[in-house]
Amino acid sequence: MASADKVVTADSSSSVQEVLDLMVSKQVGAVVIICTKEDDKEKSIPVGIITKTDILHAYRHRVDLNESCKRIIRENSLVTCKPDDDRDKVASILERNKMHHVIVVRGDHFDGIVSSWDIAVECSKDSRAWPYLRSEDGSINFPRFEESALPPAFNPEEAVSILNHKHDDTFVDFLDVEAFQ
Repeated sequence: MASADKVVTADSSSSVQEVLDLMVSKQVGAVVIICTKEDDKEKSIPVGIITKTDILHAYRHRVDLNESCKRIIRENSLVTCKPDDDRDKVASILERNKMHHVIVVRGDHFDGIVSSWDIAVECSKDSRAWPYLRSEDGSINFPRFEESALPPAFNPEEAVSILNHKHDDTFVDFLDVEAFQ
């Protein structure tokens, strides 16, 4: 997830040209459109998102670039999730809505954005960590065995020599030998 302070945003009064310029200058594929409350300038409420695809559709339909960006915000572009939603739930939201971005909100407060790329990166990290689990901070948890928990006939030195033996790229070759010491 990209936090709100790192997300490229534009005010709902911005023109299509301004949003397009933001996308090009910041090298992003989506801009979150926000509406700032008059009484609370710090509180920004997301009203939609404009993606590269939306810009292409606007070009195709010859939308005047000086018009308000509200003209090209799709009606269903405000797909949201909560900050505590897990990766699989967010992936399901993206799949169900056939979108690549979901806006993270806490009540009315804009917290950030999750993209399909973020989901792919997390899945890739999990697959590299297999058969171990990743913790909340992303580190890999290697199982540690207490000698009292091992079978009585288990000899740790023998296990290390077996694991250090060449196995022609079998699964055993990829195990972390130190995890068993």
